[in-house]
Amino acid sequence: MIEKTIDFRYYSSIRIGGIKTIKIAQNVNEAIELSKTHTIIGRANNTLISPNAKNLFCLGDEFDYIHDNGDYIEIGAKSNNRKVFLYFKEKNLGGIEFLGSLPGSIGGTIKMNAGMKEYEIKDSIISVCINDDWIESSKINFTYRHSNIDGIITAVRFKKRNGFMSNLELLFKEMRKNQPREPSLGSCFKNPKEIPAGKLLDMVNLKGFRIGDMSFSKKHANFLVNLGNGSFDDAIELINIAQNTIYKKYKINLEPEIIIIKGE
Repeated sequence: MIEKTIDFRYYSSIRIGGIKTIKIAQNVNEAIELSKTHTIIGRANNTLISPNAKNLFCLGDEFDYIHDNGDYIEIGAKSNNRKVFLYFKEKNLGGIEFLGSLPGSIGGTIKMNAGMKEYEIKDSIISVCINDDWIESSKINFTYRHSNIDGIITAVRFKKRNGFMSNLELLFKEMRKNQPREPSLGSCFKNPKEIPAGKLLDMVNLKGFRIGDMSFSKKHANFLVNLGNGSFDDAIELINIAQNTIYKKYKINLEPEIIIIKGE
């Protein structure tokens, strides 16, 4: 087991978190042991981390691989989504075209059942290695932007579907054009069944609403963006204001899509 010092102002996609020393799990046993006392982070593309957060760890490079095992593709949980996307495209394999437009790592993508519109990662996987056990995807409860996985995702096995769909790649690229360019964590809230979260925030005039250097984007209200020197506290205050305002007016609970690590 090794340690590494990370400045989350540069590591995190929203540029918040401060300088921290985190532990690196170099094998499955270390990952399992660390998970008992530490919180796992991936590439922090959807994680809002408090400057006071402690006891963090991530997976080492041993979990960054892509293996073609004949009937399926096995991928380590640390593997970058873009890397996986390019591999599938090169091999003319379909099913994960949206990964080219989603930042992050495979482990985190599986954990939250990430996707774009009706396309979800759960539809392309065979099984997930949780801690040191392979679990069939049919035995995992995947719902909208959520799974019931309780443990450390160390690897995933994907279906091999011939035929990469370039039209979907173009569709997802077009969808990304509607998203802000400032540092963010992607969609801040899950879309309620009643009305999309972005539209709800717009309806209560929170689009562009700002506290300090944190703001709900003027381009897409459901993106919480850092306009320069945004702070964790300002981000949390904006999230609370949005949840309270929407519930008071529409009786709808906005559930965060992002992960929040508050620390002590």
